Amino acid sequence: MKNYNIFLFSLFIVTLFACRPKPLEIDLPPFENQVVVISQVIPDALMTVALTNTIDALEFSESEGDSLNDNLLDQLLVSDAIVTISYRDQKDTLFPVTDGVYTSLFTPSYINENYVLDIKTDDHELRAESEMLPVVRFEEALPVLERIEEDTLVTFNFKIADEPGDNWYMINFYAQTDTITGELDLNSFLNSSNGNVLKKTELLSDLAFDNNQFEGTIDLPSISPSDTMFVTLSNINEDYYDYLQIRQSSTNFFTELTKEPVSLPTNVEGGIGFFNTHFPDVKVYDLKEF
Repeated sequence: MKNYNIFLFSLFIVTLFACRPKPLEIDLPPFENQVVVISQVIPDALMTVALTNTIDALEFSESEGDSLNDNLLDQLLVSDAIVTISYRDQKDTLFPVTDGVYTSLFTPSYINENYVLDIKTDDHELRAESEMLPVVRFEEALPVLERIEEDTLVTFNFKIADEPGDNWYMINFYAQTDTITGELDLNSFLNSSNGNVLKKTELLSDLAFDNNQFEGTIDLPSISPSDTMFVTLSNINEDYYDYLQIRQSSTNFFTELTKEPVSLPTNVEGGIGFFNTHFPDVKVYDLKEF
């Protein structure tokens, strides 16, 4: 019987390869470089924009030993761009703080104000607009540590009140650790030397709210009980919510360089990515105190 099973398996393999169609030659259009926009707001202080280039996945192969070395990072990061943000009758010019990252000295956060991002490089001109939505704050927010025999489980209990109309919300969990792991985020990009890493993003639609209030519990398996945890709640628009939902279906941007491309929504004319101006409510917890 054992030999018979081996024979059937061998026959299956032979048949599989015998029936596989011949490869088709496909003419792909030439690769066109695009600029990717990521942004982040520090309320009433800074607006920060990170710019990266897309690269040709056909020329990048992990199987051939390619990695994120300095040469590849030089190709990814967009330096020498002119980046401005306009609002009301003002225009702020952002200055480079490191390769590919630009920030303002002081950009005020005006609720319901429209902000316009303009970017000029040697090869591209980009524009994006974003409205500063009203601030939404936690009504209740508390981490909970459940200590069991061999481990400690971290969860987060919260309650928020829904704003009038249709709304979408984002809760981000960051941890200050000594080890850099987690999803790519501008906060991580800027502060990776300090170990501030985005560990989890939870997206909420007010379709899940009951009586204009939402409360829940979020499991945080990637957060250690020895971490300092930063939690942010942001009121975001539907387009950015859709963008984040699709992005969550893929993995880290850097590890996706050699994978099947994912088509993400964008509000950037002349480029890709997303310019957003959400105003977060921020909570900080030293989990060693719980």
